[in-house]
Amino acid sequence: MLPSSSSAIGSPKLPLRTAYVRAALALIVAGATRLRARSVVTDAMIENNITYLLVHEMSQAQKLGVLGVSGILLFDSRVNTAADPTDPLVRGEIDIKFRWEEYPNLHERYLAVEAKKLRGKGHSLADKYVTGGVADFVSAKYSRGHDHGIMLGYIVVPPTAAAIAKVATVMNKRRSTTGEQSPFATDSSLCSHPETHRSVHQQTGTSAPITLVHLFLDFC
Repeated sequence: MLPSSSSAIGSPKLPLRTAYVRAALALIVAGATRLRARSVVTDAMIENNITYLLVHEMSQAQKLGVLGVSGILLFDSRVNTAADPTDPLVRGEIDIKFRWEEYPNLHERYLAVEAKKLRGKGHSLADKYVTGGVADFVSAKYSRGHDHGIMLGYIVVPPTAAAIAKVATVMNKRRSTTGEQSPFATDSSLCSHPETHRSVHQQTGTSAPITLVHLFLDFC
């Protein structure tokens, strides 16, 4: 049975249970905490390799069974996913993809995570975070018709606050092209991680907006 409107976030074509979104965010934070403790992430490391390390630590955290995330059927990294329902040759690689056994069509109902590196000093990479990350959700390349998606900011050069501020500046400048309906702002309603933000965008070619949860992870 699909979730009722009272137990799901929003009411788009493909909603997910609130508890599932929270569990995915909690697992990401747990994995990131473990990864940060290892002190292996560097500025020179490409973001895909950081993602592989993060997913490994998420798997270890899930095995401990202390997060209440048993409802997550599968999560994997760099998953090849159809990006256009009219053209099966158009594909995209989702950095982390969560799926649940409750939903019979596991290839359509999922929670996508897109990750980008960020720096608090020097070249911030904030523009790439928006144009190469947020834009993939807005264009419906990922999560077409879904109510939620997750953006990860891997902060590899401090200060963390400066990196996030630069993202906020770019988000504000590109508001008209990202279909922004609710501005980028701090939000702890789904995740207690202190550097959690939220924005809402009208997704191209769909009738419902998508909420993006922005989780900034300090690996400095």
